[in-house]
Amino acid sequence: MKILAGDIGGTNTRLIYADADTSNQQIQAEKYYPSSEYSSLLAVIERFYAEHHIDAGVDAACFAIAGPVKAGIATVTNLPWIVSERELSNHLDIPLVKIINDFTGVTYGISELNDTDFLIMQQGLLSDDSSYKPDAAVIGAGTGLGVSHRAWINGHYQAFSSEAGHAGFAPENELQCKLLSWLQKKYTHVSLETLLSGKGLYTIYTFLHEACELPESAAINHAMQNADPARIITASALSGTDDLCSRTVGCFVDIYGAAAGNVALHYFPIDEIYIAGGIASKIRQILSGPRFINAFVNKGPMTSNMEKITVKLITQEKVGLYGALSTARSIHTAYNKE
Repeated sequence: MKILAGDIGGTNTRLIYADADTSNQQIQAEKYYPSSEYSSLLAVIERFYAEHHIDAGVDAACFAIAGPVKAGIATVTNLPWIVSERELSNHLDIPLVKIINDFTGVTYGISELNDTDFLIMQQGLLSDDSSYKPDAAVIGAGTGLGVSHRAWINGHYQAFSSEAGHAGFAPENELQCKLLSWLQKKYTHVSLETLLSGKGLYTIYTFLHEACELPESAAINHAMQNADPARIITASALSGTDDLCSRTVGCFVDIYGAAAGNVALHYFPIDEIYIAGGIASKIRQILSGPRFINAFVNKGPMTSNMEKITVKLITQEKVGLYGALSTARSIHTAYNKE
């Protein structure tokens, strides 16, 4: 069977075309496109088809979309795109098209990864039963903030999407309370995504400079005029060359760890939580330090329970794409069994 899959975010649209059956698959074409340069997902796919000379019929397709999905229609959160299963099926002549939330794709993609694609940040309790299938939650900051839940139901993993990234930010200490107060003067709603995202890193940086009066380097300010501020901040924090950038990432990690802990509590009891998204892998050496886990487990009477949850950082950036590919293969297999 010929399958098409995509991982569609506010920054990049990742597409992959494969020839697959139940036992193996061969990747025929794969490419990333800057999402903002296209008017629609259909326009990106048509470009992909043209560049890779794809003219054979596609049997099934799945697209993991960064935004809410309802009744086969998705609104992309950080793009002016509306994506419809019916429209894609009609225009591309694909009989089976499935749209899923991007973190549903990430959740299904976890099963496609190897042990080397994870960094264990906290080793929790392991079941002695080799047949036991652990429930898990997934959280990931990138262009936005995604959250999902994974449970073993009727012999297979089922992913449940959410829009928890748009839930309200809950401060955990005096500095974060000051940050929330500063943000509430600008916005009527301060979501987790306001801070746990690429833009959120720059928001924290601006807060620490303006409200906390931490001095800003002229060189850092100049670099931000010509490049993504989040990249400048994280690179400077990793190198330890700028105090404001280091403090920014430290605050970000504290908020991230606490938010991951809250997600675990919302889906409790769970055995594992996975940290996904583009930012985590870039700052893994900071995330693997004590700050994230200290914030994660700091849940009062639930602290001892939090210490039993395994926390894994996903280092494979294609996890969402692999999850969409797996879903496309699954819907084709299920359809042919009916």
